[in-house]
Amino acid sequence: MVEDKELKEYRDLLQPPEHFEDGFGWKSVIGAIFIGFLMMPGSMYLGLVIGTGIGPAARWVTIILFAEVAKRSYTHLKQQEIFVLYYMAGAAMASPFSGLLWNQYLIQSEAARMLGLTQFIPSWVAPQPGSESLIDRTFFHRDWLIPILLMVGFELIQAVDHFGLGYALYRLTSDVERLPFPMAPVGALGTMALAESTEQKEA
Repeated sequence: MVEDKELKEYRDLLQPPEHFEDGFGWKSVIGAIFIGFLMMPGSMYLGLVIGTGIGPAARWVTIILFAEVAKRSYTHLKQQEIFVLYYMAGAAMASPFSGLLWNQYLIQSEAARMLGLTQFIPSWVAPQPGSESLIDRTFFHRDWLIPILLMVGFELIQAVDHFGLGYALYRLTSDVERLPFPMAPVGALGTMALAESTEQKEA
């Protein structure tokens, strides 16, 4: 069987590591706090204002910022720590709670009221106008119980699908058919380049 040269080129972009190191530490904790208190609210705000979030840029903004701070603090981020930050930023930007913010805005908006759509929005999407939860501007209210339970249930089903069927298809395409993942090296090589730049700066 003749091996495809293009497939071989993709496979040779990244070689499997010879050893593994722990990437979770105080730097990762600080990064998680930064993502939770700055990046996530910013992404939610952009989603409400312009209809879209920061997207994949949030990952690179986070790790580039931390890499530059590390350079000026006479320390460096390991490749494993950069990957942890990269993964946490991606997971945080997919926060489902931003959808609840949009739902409560929609049901109280003038546009929905003028078009007569408010009465057709069911209570399992968002509490109806006049609800104490909307007046007090809080999610800690029984009127939000059903929407939050539905959201959590959907996330659980999505997680089962991702780690079940997704993993099975990954093993099929990666181990059996040995197909390349063209976009996978992009993130990996980017984090490796940032890690190498911080190490060279320290040297």
